[in-house]
Amino acid sequence: MKRIALLVFSMAVAAIAVSCSKDETTSKDADLAGVNVAVGEKKGSYKKLFVLNEGNFQKNNATLDFFRFSDGNYVSDAFGSMNPAVVQGIGDTGNDLALHDGKLWIVMNGSSAVHIVDAWDETLIATVTVPDPRFIAFDGSHAYVSSYAGAVYGGDEVRGKVYRISLATNKVDAEVEVGCQPEGLAVSGKYLYVANSGGYNFVHENTLSVIDLDSFKVVSSIEVASNLHYLIADGKGSLWASSYGESTWSQDESGNWISNMSEPMGLYKVTIFSGTQGLVSQVKDVHVSCMSLSQDGFIYAVGNAKEMTGGQELCLYKVSTASNAVESAVFQGRPFEKVKNPYGMLVNPDNNDIYLADADYTGPGKVWCFHTANGLSGYEMKWSAVAGMLPAHMVLY
Repeated sequence: MKRIALLVFSMAVAAIAVSCSKDETTSKDADLAGVNVAVGEKKGSYKKLFVLNEGNFQKNNATLDFFRFSDGNYVSDAFGSMNPAVVQGIGDTGNDLALHDGKLWIVMNGSSAVHIVDAWDETLIATVTVPDPRFIAFDGSHAYVSSYAGAVYGGDEVRGKVYRISLATNKVDAEVEVGCQPEGLAVSGKYLYVANSGGYNFVHENTLSVIDLDSFKVVSSIEVASNLHYLIADGKGSLWASSYGESTWSQDESGNWISNMSEPMGLYKVTIFSGTQGLVSQVKDVHVSCMSLSQDGFIYAVGNAKEMTGGQELCLYKVSTASNAVESAVFQGRPFEKVKNPYGMLVNPDNNDIYLADADYTGPGKVWCFHTANGLSGYEMKWSAVAGMLPAHMVLY
């Protein structure tokens, strides 16, 4: 009996040891102190806010940073520090960042690569080659990456593709052709929806390609708006798409080309029915340069309300996914006015803190955190940090 009891006890101890999570060990990146920018926020659900700095095209200066909630430190170029053997660093032109199953998926457009990185300590797990990748989405078994597929600006019309990556093997196992210069994509039900921009073409695209996930074939298209960009599924049967808008070009007396907006950057709701069709409605007077979905059912967006007249009036918008009702607050006269070039945003589900990525274009950008207890008008700055070149994409881990 003593032997049996000892065996049972030993098995229980072993089980406890195996079940210990990474939370109870010290991460390899614990020595990356960074710069303290805030009091540690230990009460929330998250360990880190990751920031992908896009970098300048063909300059190979993209970086991955993170803000550590436990001590309030902002760590720059964490990927480079944790992967010194990767000579070229994270690569050229970071275009999207996503978290899935404890792993960061980093889409590098200029390097034609998708990096898979352990979110626990930023160590590289694998790299998947995808030509001209743009955005990424997931279902239970695969990652899906939109691709310009070799299109060259000003060249012949080239249709884009979506590449399917097996989560079991980290290898591309299928591809399908969609519209020209596809951007954001989203999984809803048994379908993958892809926002086609046609951004390299004289006449832009205006459709979502609908891909059946079982057959991995395009089964339909939905007309939405010209020059589509971001795409979010709200989990309630609707998609939310942003448009880059439209510009007309003319030459002045000196021969310089001048761009004038003919259609603003907009937000569109696509209510899906039968999977392959959708009812499209524009959310009026919402200008979108970047946007994020909160878990309590709102789309937050930032845009320039005076873009059609050549002015500058940055606004924060809060759009109900249920009713399409819109609240807005101008940046001027509020803490938001410190943000000069909003290039990306994210909402924290714990407390509705808003993170804004602020691009300088010629030097290091910034990341700002704003907190409110009283709606859009009550936001106050919580902390800010100097980021890398063109901070744009963020996820919480």
